[in-house]
Amino acid sequence: KEKKSNLSLDERLANYIIEGSKEGLVADLDLKLKEAKPLAIINGPLMAGMDEVGRLFNNNELIVAEVLQSAEAMKAAVAHLEPLMEKSESSSRGKVVLATVKGDVHDIGKNLVDIILSNNGFTVINLGIKIPPEQLIAAIKEHNPDIVGLSGLLVKSAQQMVITAEDLAKHGIQKPILVGGAALSQKFTDKKIARAYEGFVTYARDAMNGLDLAKQIQDPHLFTQLKKSVLKRQQEGDQDLDYVEVALPQKNSQERSSSVEVLQEVPQAPDWQRHLISNTPVEQIWEFINPLMLYSRHLGLKGKHAKLLAQGNFKEVQNLEGGAKAIQIWETLQELKTTAKSVIQAKAIYQFFPAYSEGNTLYVLDSKKEQVLGSWKFPRQSKDKRLCLADYLQSPPLWQKDKPDNLALFVVTAGSEYQKLSQELKEKGEYLKSHALAALALETAEAYAEYLHSRLRSAWGFADPLDMKMIDRFQAKYRGKRYSFGYPACPELKDQELLWKLLKPQEIGVNLTEGFMMEPEASVSALVFHHNQAEYFGANK
Repeated sequence: KEKKSNLSLDERLANYIIEGSKEGLVADLDLKLKEAKPLAIINGPLMAGMDEVGRLFNNNELIVAEVLQSAEAMKAAVAHLEPLMEKSESSSRGKVVLATVKGDVHDIGKNLVDIILSNNGFTVINLGIKIPPEQLIAAIKEHNPDIVGLSGLLVKSAQQMVITAEDLAKHGIQKPILVGGAALSQKFTDKKIARAYEGFVTYARDAMNGLDLAKQIQDPHLFTQLKKSVLKRQQEGDQDLDYVEVALPQKNSQERSSSVEVLQEVPQAPDWQRHLISNTPVEQIWEFINPLMLYSRHLGLKGKHAKLLAQGNFKEVQNLEGGAKAIQIWETLQELKTTAKSVIQAKAIYQFFPAYSEGNTLYVLDSKKEQVLGSWKFPRQSKDKRLCLADYLQSPPLWQKDKPDNLALFVVTAGSEYQKLSQELKEKGEYLKSHALAALALETAEAYAEYLHSRLRSAWGFADPLDMKMIDRFQAKYRGKRYSFGYPACPELKDQELLWKLLKPQEIGVNLTEGFMMEPEASVSALVFHHNQAEYFGANK
């Protein structure tokens, strides 16, 4: 506080933003209004504060949660000043149209970009999720943005970005494009998306990098330099691409992997009934949340802080650098959980099925073991152990009707009700709570998958040891594994269709988009194998 009293008024205003603090902000804004116009205050000390936030984040001195708190302070400051501005005045650094591409329901990353850009002086038109090229083209023509931002999580979305770029080019659109998402890389962007587009395209690794690139694009001198460096990189780029290959691997090899034992005896399923669950207490599910995913991946806390907080070791956290802030963020989330209980609607559906394999194909049977209900043909690794998911089931003639090999299928969800509250919090400028609620819902679905999988192991007759630590579950140190479509061992999202036909997850409110992704976003589907040698692998190796 003594240090704060030594700061000039402009430095204090910038400092509110940097520290993400609103205490005293309005009083100091009113002081500043005696000597400067609202727009000058926004573009001066307040924006200087946000620029410093960006610098600190890029130097790993601030985390995502702190950036959101800074955005909250900025929102509060602008809300106080805007009514005093003349109608013709605008503090906008430029206009950005944001969209999650066609077929993709993932919203959390794009919304983070929206918050960061809109509180750094940009006007953002957020089109939402599953946006087809024609809707994006119409929005670009209507709003005439300076920049277009495209988001997508899965491999299929990376391909959709190429198609979207082609469609924009066909309509003569050459606006600069920023792309981001988990399945993307700089090389995929350079080699695939940029080649499909007439204008400038580059990859943003995260929201703050997107902000930095947007600011460069809006500065003519910096944009010229950026275009030169990106063009040079795109021309020089080597052929060894580091992105997840979209084309499916070779499927011609049918020979079973010699590294997977053929089980002579297999665990028996307790029944062949479909089970719907809607009464699991959310607190019970939350015990299975991986703190590293929730607190580190989504909110940016250091791994050590997250682990200690999960253990309730607050004293040790307090002594670490940034410990007090970490505890504050932890407490914010604990408070949020009380509200979240009423908007997170955890539901699950699961069923055991008799199943066998032949070559790379897995066959799912009815409860009488007489009729094939459907089949999946999975890709096999062309090298390494030459693994394929079909290897984890018995094949005829070893497979017998009286003691059939089997697998489990499930879908779990946290529902969609939380999205409304998350959006309301965002509109009120409570960005940390908005983002944290969305993250909590996503990780609740993941935790439910972990919880249900442990119940399935018990049902198969090999329950987890009573002394098993949760960290061992997060590291999958148990018998059997679960696999989700769209990921390396079973990359074809279209294969979800059969799972939907068998389980009917629409009864718990989970539907497939035309791109075969699940909606709502906070949902997880899986095939569960009991084989003691099951492991995670990429089928494109």
